[in-house]
Amino acid sequence: MDQIITVSPSKVLLNPRDRIQIIGANLSQLDHNLCLMVDVLNVSNVEATNFVFSVKFYDEFSKALFDGTVFTFSAEDSLAKPHQVCYFEPFILDERFHTARQLEIGIQSVVFSDKTGSVYQPLEQDLYQLPMISLERLQEMKDFIAPDCMTYGENLKTAWRCVCGATNLRAEFECSNCHRNKYYVLNNLTQDLVDQKIAASLNPGQEEDGPAPEEAPETPSPGPSTIQLMEKIRGQTLNSLNEGSKMDILVLGLVLVLSILLIFLGYQQFKTTDIYKNHQLSQADRLIEKDDFPGAKKIYLGLSANPPEDLASRQEKLNDLMESKVHYEMGLSSLDLKDPFISLNHFTKVLPEDDSRYAKAHEEIALLEGTIVNQARVYLEENRVDEALDLLHRLLNVLPNSAEGLNLLDQIIKSDQISKSQRKRLNEIKIKEKAEEKSKQALTSEDKKRAALSDKALELLHSFQVVKEDKANLRKSPSLDAPILASIPKNSDVYVYETVIEKTSRIWCHVEVETPQGDMVLGWISSHTLEGPKSK
Repeated sequence: MDQIITVSPSKVLLNPRDRIQIIGANLSQLDHNLCLMVDVLNVSNVEATNFVFSVKFYDEFSKALFDGTVFTFSAEDSLAKPHQVCYFEPFILDERFHTARQLEIGIQSVVFSDKTGSVYQPLEQDLYQLPMISLERLQEMKDFIAPDCMTYGENLKTAWRCVCGATNLRAEFECSNCHRNKYYVLNNLTQDLVDQKIAASLNPGQEEDGPAPEEAPETPSPGPSTIQLMEKIRGQTLNSLNEGSKMDILVLGLVLVLSILLIFLGYQQFKTTDIYKNHQLSQADRLIEKDDFPGAKKIYLGLSANPPEDLASRQEKLNDLMESKVHYEMGLSSLDLKDPFISLNHFTKVLPEDDSRYAKAHEEIALLEGTIVNQARVYLEENRVDEALDLLHRLLNVLPNSAEGLNLLDQIIKSDQISKSQRKRLNEIKIKEKAEEKSKQALTSEDKKRAALSDKALELLHSFQVVKEDKANLRKSPSLDAPILASIPKNSDVYVYETVIEKTSRIWCHVEVETPQGDMVLGWISSHTLEGPKSK
């Protein structure tokens, strides 16, 4: 197969936290067909498949083609294995794209083998320029630097890129894929330094101050490997040192090892402090707000060795949110199925605490409810009363308070359209429903209390409050059994950072307040002791 690579400036949309990252994208001429070539790197520990890419095309003057229309390309059968590069089969482009010379590409969605799916949002990603590397240069990099070398090390605006192709957060000092040290990559494997190493390897006998002699053979022998080069440099360095220098280096090495050990022990000790735990919990809260549940779960697992007192409740809440998200996504994915009750069941399990999905789920519930009731009306018009009744009772089993369903059921009962046996069946069902409703009265009352507390907790969150009781107790954790940190006098001002509901009895507020001794203290206080700030 003839292949001519059209090296073009490619830009990729990605987030350094993404488990799948695009590391190569260009336009190629293959057997007279213009094709899109895509390479991705799987930096996770699980396999990935069902890729969908979104692409914008530009001409040679960087002008968007097709008014900036985004095209999608799917690769359902491709499999990206953990910590490996996946080279996709070429996507053949038709003649519409013959003027395309540049592109902007991102992953729209992907499915992982741990049964989690990722749908990437462009607003959460940054646009990065991929280095332009020819096939010949890439092969030289693999020969003289490392077999997994895919690009140059680069310090980006909000991240850094490793030579294996992975883009990492700036705060990470080790590559998430190949575990290379950040400073080693940025100090030794940038484009200029890599080019110098390759040039030196390809021309080991060339003089620094003059060109290579004319009688040199046309095809130079292959240069030494990276290990050979490092051994050569190391040997030259050691030979040039005197005994005193070797002793100084030995002492310096011991000091360095001891320093690293002390830093490690100090860090381990710091991880047991409340300052570290509170910082980690705040970071987990921010990740949850950004819908990064796996990131928050990772932080909670890291705290399990020295857990804060409320870690168990936080983990339980996070698990509930993750389950709520799964139900919402499964509800969306089953909308196209013939049975609307599959989606309806999933949407009803989306939790009110799941702020980003709860309202959307209820919009879908309303649409499905209307569809089901309309279908029941069609059955009635066709005199298919039993099928209409079955549909309505299935609806009321999922949505017992469905106004549309209850109204239509009452209309059927009052009409002359049903037979004696159907009326008898309806009466039996109503008697059963009344019995079930009576058995659930206590639970319904409890639910109402929790709903009221949930509304109150939401109202208190991120608000200023005033202590209304004398000597209100500020506790270490949200529990009446927790140690008391301080007694807060009446009329003290507090700011609520976080709220936790304790069953249906009270709301605990995480606040910062000044003690009578003048110290600023963080702790938990019951909402029973607070009231809104008085107007002046």
